[in-house]
Amino acid sequence: MPTPLPPDWTDRLALDRAHVWHPFTQMQVHEADPPVPVVGGEGCDLLLANGERVLDGVSSWWTCLHGHGHPRLVSALERQAAKLDHVMFAGFTHEPALELVVRLRPKLPPNLTRAFFSDDGSTAVEVALKMAFQAQLQRGETGRDRFGALRGGYHGDTLGAVGVGELDNFMTGLFRPLLLACERLEVPEDPRREVSPDLAGWPERLEAARQSMAAFFATHGERLAAFIAEPLIQCAGGMRMWPPELLQELRAQCDAFGVYLILDEVATGFGRTGTFLASEQAAVAPDLLCLSKGLTGGTLPLSMTWATEELYGHFWGTPASGRAFLHGHSYTGNPIACAVACASLALFDDEPVLANAAALNEAMTAAFTALTAHPAVRQARVLGTIGACRLVDPATGAAHDTEDRFGWRLHRRALDHGLLVRPMGDCLYLLPPLSTPPARIHEAAETLLGLL
Repeated sequence: MPTPLPPDWTDRLALDRAHVWHPFTQMQVHEADPPVPVVGGEGCDLLLANGERVLDGVSSWWTCLHGHGHPRLVSALERQAAKLDHVMFAGFTHEPALELVVRLRPKLPPNLTRAFFSDDGSTAVEVALKMAFQAQLQRGETGRDRFGALRGGYHGDTLGAVGVGELDNFMTGLFRPLLLACERLEVPEDPRREVSPDLAGWPERLEAARQSMAAFFATHGERLAAFIAEPLIQCAGGMRMWPPELLQELRAQCDAFGVYLILDEVATGFGRTGTFLASEQAAVAPDLLCLSKGLTGGTLPLSMTWATEELYGHFWGTPASGRAFLHGHSYTGNPIACAVACASLALFDDEPVLANAAALNEAMTAAFTALTAHPAVRQARVLGTIGACRLVDPATGAAHDTEDRFGWRLHRRALDHGLLVRPMGDCLYLLPPLSTPPARIHEAAETLLGLL
């Protein structure tokens, strides 16, 4: 049983229940099962109001890179807040934004030369979609009124981002009448990422997927302004890991049909897949790159959309030309967030961040190999520091009934055992801070084996 909360949290939870609307939540659930109060963070752990600590096994929605409360990030925040808290970015600039560009650009594909700042992953995607569409118009491609995307994808919750996400799920189908036109392409999962792969017939399936992609572009390519994808892994789509060869084919097809390639590395960037960007593993450079989440190490909201010089050139002109990109946000390029992002990037140079990620990959592979011993676990797979598996009813081998809410119940029971996991449907995954000691991953696997 969990430790009881201190008395003062009774009133605070009543206040939460009376006024706060939580994300991705049917609020009726919190009438009987209130949200868990968190009072602090330390390294890879969250500190709860009842005095317990839990391993942040999901990096607080995939944002926390270096652990909670990293002193260099906190120090950068304090120094910048005392110097310049914020200034509008239209017509002004400042040192933290420029330093961030200088620090980040060498880590990106060299064709990406122009950075547009915004606030979160959804808006980074919105910016990329609008840029691609407007650039096509301004280079004379007036018939490109649609986008391409991978089936099962997720790119955020604003309407443009929803429009290129998967429509056939509970989150987005409701908004279908409001969305932009999008054609969807299915790619197979990569069995080579599984801890016990069955590769029978895989070369044939991979070639068939290439042919399917070519057929998709032959049908739709002339009308697409851009194609958007998360490289190598569709995170919110259920941690679906797909082949780098198909990312290379996607780049080739976009080039052949004059389609801009948008890579959404909001969740996959900053070492999560073992390399700084996931797309490095396929040696693919996009025309537009979306970054957020780990950009500030999970400390403050910030995002960037990087573009090529070719694309940027289609917006160049006099004020009267109407070619400007008329988009912005009140907190665009916030100096405090930029300063923290600079400190986070400096850690990649000053600390063994990617070496830690490699050690975490070994621990994750061992942990998910151990989980395969449980009859409830199927399709255990690992990419970089991300481990995932499919959960089934061990008695039948079938998926759990949605009404049973097995994932939610597992999430709450795991908290009682010092572990934060948050399954997505039948997908159980671990995606901890890169600073997590490997031994903690082994402990997490033991905890899960006892709870499944």
